[in-house]
Amino acid sequence: RLKGYFKVSRTTGRPDATVLSLYRDYGIVPKDSRSDNHNVTSLDTSKYKFVEVGDFVVNKMKGWQGSMALSAYEGIVSPAYHVFKFISPLLLPKYAHYLLRCRSYADEWHKLSTGLRVGQWDLHVEDFLNTRIPVPSLDEQRRIADCLDEECVEIDRAVSAAEQSIEEYRAYQNDVVKRAIVYGTCNAFKVKESGVPAIGKMNASWGLVMVKRLAVFLNGDRSDSYPSGDDIQESGIPFITSGDLNGRYLPDVFSKYISQDKYDSLKGVKLRRGDVVFCLRGSVGKCSLNRTENCGTVASSLTVARPICCAPEWLSYALTCSSTTNQAMATAIGATSANLAANVLARAFVPLPPLSEQRLIADYLDEKCTQIDAAIAAKQAIIADLKAYEQSLIYETVTGKREV
Repeated sequence: RLKGYFKVSRTTGRPDATVLSLYRDYGIVPKDSRSDNHNVTSLDTSKYKFVEVGDFVVNKMKGWQGSMALSAYEGIVSPAYHVFKFISPLLLPKYAHYLLRCRSYADEWHKLSTGLRVGQWDLHVEDFLNTRIPVPSLDEQRRIADCLDEECVEIDRAVSAAEQSIEEYRAYQNDVVKRAIVYGTCNAFKVKESGVPAIGKMNASWGLVMVKRLAVFLNGDRSDSYPSGDDIQESGIPFITSGDLNGRYLPDVFSKYISQDKYDSLKGVKLRRGDVVFCLRGSVGKCSLNRTENCGTVASSLTVARPICCAPEWLSYALTCSSTTNQAMATAIGATSANLAANVLARAFVPLPPLSEQRLIADYLDEKCTQIDAAIAAKQAIIADLKAYEQSLIYETVTGKREV
């Protein structure tokens, strides 16, 4: 049992220490070393748990996802984490790191975690410490850890290379969209200064207009009638969230639904064909076009741009273009990269081509972005295969099914 090798550490009172974060894929890292952690650090960190190099840290609410790791850093973690110290020389910390994060133990942590809602389950200390583990000889543990260190470094390097390629594809896609929105699709054109730093030069034959002249912005219900967790169901009227904005168009199947009665009671926007759904918080700039009638309503983190004198297909690209979102972020007082207001976005300027040219631009970008998205999807498939292979390798090695 793990209690023969671990003891709980509850040391607090180190508020000035480095705040650490625990990732399923990256392990323990300083929180400020990554930009994708949006959890807010408490103003009072005196009750955060102190972690020393070599301690084992478990996120008790996400242990079932494999969110636990050996720490290579000294610092503090949220009170929602468990911190353990090794008390026996018979368990090599690096071997334990691989063993307890492998897929077979993820299933075990899933079984032991308790709670009503996914993401808020709790892996109790006693259940964790009473779990049995295989303990080979120290020599075997060392050889297993050394082998996995060597193999996983190679796999992680390949994953990083694929992730870098995806970032390059996305940067290229952003450039393609901005060029088309600012200049058009023709190779020969005259340019002029737009007077807007985020736009720079633009097609000289076009005008410059605020987005609010082209579309009206509508929000979902933000009153006491706003759907709660109890109102969410598996079928019914779509209740669209940012997680549904993953493509050019809204999907056919959504992550959340509400009843017809609940939908009828809401006073917020009711989606129409041609509406552009835009993400204001979190993944700012994610944007999807609605192609169906009566497609539900949206969460408070989204807004709907309803075109009044422009092509919806062009508007969706114009809104997600970096020259538009950068303006909004630059002029929004107190805004962060993860928070925006619809009325601020509405005051951003966009170059306005004739309606016929708007449709040509949208068709051109559809073709180009489809090609780029296919290349990104291919890289994502490679990453998924590599990570699956890595998990299989770790599982087979730490359980003795693969010799080292």
